[in-house]
Amino acid sequence: MKFSERLFVGTFGVLLSGLGIYVLVFGQLAPAWRFLAGIALCAFGRNAIPGALSGKRPWLSRIGPLP
Repeated sequence: MKFSERLFVGTFGVLLSGLGIYVLVFGQLAPAWRFLAGIALCAFGRNAIPGALSGKRPWLSRIGPLP
């Protein structure tokens, strides 16, 4: 990955991790949905951060091009 891609992926990973923590703590959903959504967002974010540091593609990049 180029530097700009790595910077974007790292920033997006931090954003997803923060959003996942926010959903876990302050979500206005049923507890089961709040837990599932928060953990999923944290998992994708926590996978993107090391991917940006090492240059590997994170899980979200493997879903293909989006319109």
